[in-house]
Amino acid sequence: MMLERNIPIDEIIFCDTGKEFDEMYRHIDKVEKHISRPIIRLKAKHSFDYYMFNHIKTKGKAKGQKGYGWATMQNRWCTTMLKHDLAERYAKKKYGTEIKWYEGIAVDEPLRIKEKNYPLADWNITEKEALYYCYEKGFDWEGLYKLFDRVSCWCCPLQNL
Repeated sequence: MMLERNIPIDEIIFCDTGKEFDEMYRHIDKVEKHISRPIIRLKAKHSFDYYMFNHIKTKGKAKGQKGYGWATMQNRWCTTMLKHDLAERYAKKKYGTEIKWYEGIAVDEPLRIKEKNYPLADWNITEKEALYYCYEKGFDWEGLYKLFDRVSCWCCPLQNL
């Protein structure tokens, strides 16, 4: 939608946690072909499994503790370590501190809206409307949204059973 509205975008970034559905990788390839521009794929130096089991904490009350354990609704270390921090380091290294971020969070997800820019929310588009828009464009994630409410990491604590 942003490209259709001629909103300038330097790069589109996908942070690969290593726990994505195979269908998601194929979906990203399909989007890339559709928009005729590359999607930058970033992967953290260490894996999800490393942070879950082996990483040694160096700060706070748990200093010296091994691994973050299973991610929970209250402790989504995986999103921080494998997505947000990774994207921020990449963008700051490439563009410096003057970065304008956009995230695809819809108007009916108000608890997720923080300090970045959310065009879907600004345009009053709900999750359902955004999904319908994608389906209309031929994107169906090979049926993943028929099975799940979210199609992020297969082990996400926000994922339904």
